[in-house]
Amino acid sequence: MTALPLPIAALAATSYVAPGLVAPFFRRLMLNPRRHVRPPPQFDLPPADERLDLGDGLVAWRWGEGPSALLVHGFEGNRAQFGAVIDTLLARGFAAVALDVPAHGESAGRELTAVKFIAAIERTLTRLGPVHAVIGHSMGGAMSLFSVASNGGAKKVALVAAPSGLKRELQRFARVVGLSKRGAAAFIESVEGHVGRPADDFDVRHIAARVDLPVLLIHDQNDRRVPVQEASRVAHMLPTAELIVTQGLGHNRLLADPSVVTALADFVAAQETTGSA
Repeated sequence: MTALPLPIAALAATSYVAPGLVAPFFRRLMLNPRRHVRPPPQFDLPPADERLDLGDGLVAWRWGEGPSALLVHGFEGNRAQFGAVIDTLLARGFAAVALDVPAHGESAGRELTAVKFIAAIERTLTRLGPVHAVIGHSMGGAMSLFSVASNGGAKKVALVAAPSGLKRELQRFARVVGLSKRGAAAFIESVEGHVGRPADDFDVRHIAARVDLPVLLIHDQNDRRVPVQEASRVAHMLPTAELIVTQGLGHNRLLADPSVVTALADFVAAQETTGSA
């Protein structure tokens, strides 16, 4: 793991003696994205055909005509990561709509919680009307599945490198930054108190019974940010899910890989005759 900046490492060490004191700092670190971050892959997107102002400062972008596929990036991600996917969808006769999630891109806000994430996806799907498919990367995939399972709005969902639950992500974050056991508990409690919902509410096991549409899971064996076991857990709980495991692409490069992009386009274009993928 890359060495942590000294102030973060020092605060993590403080969690051993004063966990409640440093918990709010790590909560803000977790929930306040850095707008300047540009994770790979980065593509030169063609000018969008339409900028969609969805209200409350939420912005999305549309390319092409035809049945729509909604693209949802993850925390500190951006729409340019979907460049190869957009090109392929347009070539297949689909329209691509990329959402700038709250506190990212041209959408307003400084903070992104699971509640705000899901609300933004729901607002977008309501504005667009039922879409043909949703493709989400990382946390954008997990939150897309929650939104569609709870409120519909799409015929199928593809999750790329997505976690299976929010609390598991918070626990993983606490380990990465080096929080003590008491520090991790205080950090998660701080997040839950701030959001007003238990983190465990946002776990795939709570929505599995409501997912009766095709689901495609694509995850890399060597993903160091979201372990591949997360996709296996989702696949185990969703009888309509198909899992594709790649190797050597990590967390972000999946979206630039030709075979992954083709698999996503094939999934979007497939005509289902049954309830399974």
